[in-house]
Amino acid sequence: MYRELVLAVCRFYHQLLPNLFEGLDDATELLLPDDLLTEGSIAAGFRHSISDTDCDDVEILGWLYQFYIAEKKDEVMARKKAVPTEDIPAVTQLFTPHWIVRYLVENSLGRLWLLNRPDSKLREQMPYYIEGEAETDFLKINRPEEIKLLDPACGSGHMLTYAFDLLSLIYAEEGYAPSEIPALILRNNLYGLEICPRAAQLSELALVFKARESSRRFFQPDQLVRPQIIDLQDVRFGDDELNDYIQALDLGELFDQRLLKLLHQFEDAKTFGSLIQPCMDEGSIIFVRQAIEAKDLGGQLFLSETHGKVLRLLDQAEALTQRCHVVVANPPYMGQGVMNPELKAFVSERYPDSKSDLFAAFIESNNARLIPNGTNAMITMQSWMFLSSYQNLRKKLLSQTRILSMVHLGPRGFDSIGGAVVQTTAFIFEKRPANNYRGYFFRLVEGQNEFAKETAFVQSVESLSRSTNSMVYRASTSDFCKIPGSQIAYWLSKRTGTIFQSNEKLGSIFSVNPGIRTGRDEQFLRLWFEVSQNAIQFGLTDAAQMRDDLRWFPLHKGGPFRKWYGNSEHVVNLYDDAIDIKTKSPDYRLRDKSWYFKPFVTWSRISSSDVAFRVIDNGVLFSDAGPGIFANDRCHEVTGLLNSKLGNHFLEAINPTLNYQKQDIEGVPFIQKCKDTFVAELIGLAKRDWDNFETSWDFHDQPLLRPGLKGQALKASWRNWEAQSTAAIRRMQELETENNRLFIAAYGLEDELEPEVPEEQITLARADARTDVAAFLSYAVGCMMGRYSLDEPGLTLADSLDSQADHLAAYEGKAGKPLSEVQYLPDADGILPVLDGEWFEDDIVARSREFLAVTFPESSLAENLRFIETSLSKDLRKYFCSDFYKDHLQTYKKRPIYWMVQSPKKGFGCLIYLHRYTKDTLNLVLNNYFRPYLSKLEARLAQLGLDQLNDDLPTRERTAARKEAEKITKVLRECQAWEQDALLPLAQQRIELDLDDGVKVNYLKLQEVLAPIPGLAAKED
Repeated sequence: MYRELVLAVCRFYHQLLPNLFEGLDDATELLLPDDLLTEGSIAAGFRHSISDTDCDDVEILGWLYQFYIAEKKDEVMARKKAVPTEDIPAVTQLFTPHWIVRYLVENSLGRLWLLNRPDSKLREQMPYYIEGEAETDFLKINRPEEIKLLDPACGSGHMLTYAFDLLSLIYAEEGYAPSEIPALILRNNLYGLEICPRAAQLSELALVFKARESSRRFFQPDQLVRPQIIDLQDVRFGDDELNDYIQALDLGELFDQRLLKLLHQFEDAKTFGSLIQPCMDEGSIIFVRQAIEAKDLGGQLFLSETHGKVLRLLDQAEALTQRCHVVVANPPYMGQGVMNPELKAFVSERYPDSKSDLFAAFIESNNARLIPNGTNAMITMQSWMFLSSYQNLRKKLLSQTRILSMVHLGPRGFDSIGGAVVQTTAFIFEKRPANNYRGYFFRLVEGQNEFAKETAFVQSVESLSRSTNSMVYRASTSDFCKIPGSQIAYWLSKRTGTIFQSNEKLGSIFSVNPGIRTGRDEQFLRLWFEVSQNAIQFGLTDAAQMRDDLRWFPLHKGGPFRKWYGNSEHVVNLYDDAIDIKTKSPDYRLRDKSWYFKPFVTWSRISSSDVAFRVIDNGVLFSDAGPGIFANDRCHEVTGLLNSKLGNHFLEAINPTLNYQKQDIEGVPFIQKCKDTFVAELIGLAKRDWDNFETSWDFHDQPLLRPGLKGQALKASWRNWEAQSTAAIRRMQELETENNRLFIAAYGLEDELEPEVPEEQITLARADARTDVAAFLSYAVGCMMGRYSLDEPGLTLADSLDSQADHLAAYEGKAGKPLSEVQYLPDADGILPVLDGEWFEDDIVARSREFLAVTFPESSLAENLRFIETSLSKDLRKYFCSDFYKDHLQTYKKRPIYWMVQSPKKGFGCLIYLHRYTKDTLNLVLNNYFRPYLSKLEARLAQLGLDQLNDDLPTRERTAARKEAEKITKVLRECQAWEQDALLPLAQQRIELDLDDGVKVNYLKLQEVLAPIPGLAAKED
């Protein structure tokens, strides 16, 4: 019975609202389940998941729709490819928080009414309304029916439903009968455009619900009004279809070139949506439509389809030419990188100043849809306020409109979107020149969620007339025009604005250059420790010094937040004048060679936090990700300014995002009287810190073994290191504070900026026992492998040679003495067993104990091992078996130089050194370690068998023998299978590695016998 009632209701609403409720037939009725009332039914699921309170507001339709498309959205975004037309709605739908909707509608529609009815009580119903100064020149409205409000990307209708609520109050205040109001609003005031048919239906449904809620009579035939929501459709005509239609109805004179052009503008309406700009005005379109509607088809049924398409197109064109008093929108966000080719070409042609993202194009198109003095209320990404790619758009907006108010949300404005990537701003534009109008700007970027931002905004609005508020600013167009690029930096003081206006810019004094772009970094860049060191040419000062026979040259490629010095880790393949890049890369830029290897100041173009600047000495190239400021002998001065609080203050005004471009740096005001008093010492501190670690190409020795830090025992050495690190951090903190003070005073901003630097902002390494002991053990392994020597600073063995004998001979040459005289012998074959017991003399733990005995002869081995294991929070052998390789992968950024040869279940493991690898290395592993290990396991297993049969042994020992025997049996089975499936076949192949190919390519050649590296095979961005 209940099922029949549901079907009856569906049939009723189909007759009433056929565009919202599709007709039912026998087939569709079968889809409705019989069970609708039990606890396991779909209806019960709705009742449990959605409360009656949830259903009190039509807003729930939008949340349900966002949930409905969430899976599709994730699927499309995961592709990381251009979005096809059919997926654009799923990717761009984003439900707007209700308080932001209220801010937008109350300060556009509500403001329009209050200007025309200053005594209106409507103000009492608008807590998000910003009370501005009294105005006399405003858009005049005589009756509520005159107001036209459009949402050009209406989604599920959230903006429109709240506008309905506000309009209901307006009509009621004017004395209209309550039963008349819903139909008047839907007939005269509210308009919506959408490309998603399901969203358009939801928008219509939401407005119908609103109307029915306001008037019980709304569903009566004489009261029912369909909401004016247009689902934009593609309209295409066949080759001769229009000609036949025109001739049959004698429309030749009417169908001029403009109309024929219009009839082809909607062929991709589902892709371009409301961004389409019809080539005819509203009046002309209405005239054409009326003329066509007057034509009698005369029973020519074959023309009816074309006739309907023409009228549909004219309806869509008329909707897009209509001029409105208010436009409100949360438009789609879609950057050029994911636009499909048709959409990208369309936006580039029609909206050249805002082509970088769809939301920016909507800002332009929305302004175009306004009548003079109309208001455009939107929430968008904040990038248009700052990025250089929107500079022309900003200039256009500032010349044609005035910003009445802005709520700068920054990150976390939508609880449904985590992180800081999506940073938004909501604003109200009025379509008329600013004339020094000072708008209200609310800075809510610090709020951590929707609720925090809403609370801060409401409190700020309430306090406007009573007191000053640190979150509220007043600014005008003239203020923004003082800044290069006209960024909307509303929070700047007049003094800062004057500094921007009256001082030379850094770009007018020094050359700021984007660096080398290979177009295929994965192919042409390497981390410096991946390749042979004799293939890298360090220490150059000019491009003329480049040797044609060397392949690799040092390159700086951005990196994480770090001030003053460091992050130089890459080399680039410029062999034979970069012949490989020139012939194999479709999109490269090698830049002017006159800048090659000169000292420069750099920054990471894309960062995840504040920007930081570093000095790069002679001999290093600059990259697209790490551009260069070439200031000759004034690099220190430039770095001092840019790394100061003042530099950050200027850059936040120019571009407070995570992506700093060449133009942003060039726009920083530069006072030339300032000196670099503290910068040399700051750079020195940062360089010494960077060079303390193996991943620096200037690494010389392990800090815990360095004269002046090394104590009698390892623990004492670490205490000395801790004291030195703490002192360096404090000294850098003092110097950065004084550097800030110097530049703040030079620019006269003592009243605005504080010079003090919190310790957490100092980018030097902190002493940490676990991290530092792990680094010590890594160095020890390096000495075992011959990469380092206790007899000679820096690298020893880091080149590819033909045999282990060649490597040992090279070691003697670097150490300057025979092997018999070195303090600590390198391993003979560069293979270190990493096993759960000491099965070999050159086992990694045994060699570590030997290393401790050599480096700390005046202290006991037990004392040093105790400190190591306490710091690691585990036994040394367990560390090498479980954690060492993880640490190594992290330190070397998944491009390890020591490789773990390991069976799948870790029954066998040993380390090999990439730079000592030869085609016989796996045979050495197989015959000198793996097979002897299995033999030892078998011997041990035999002994355990005897122990289990020995009645003279205690029960406990026999039980232990049984358990150990079971474990060894499993290891033997696993290793024997692994030998046949992987180790033996690869050893027989005698695979050669080319270090120029890099770790990723070479590791994958041997991956069947190596410990897996998660994500190694993935394609790099």
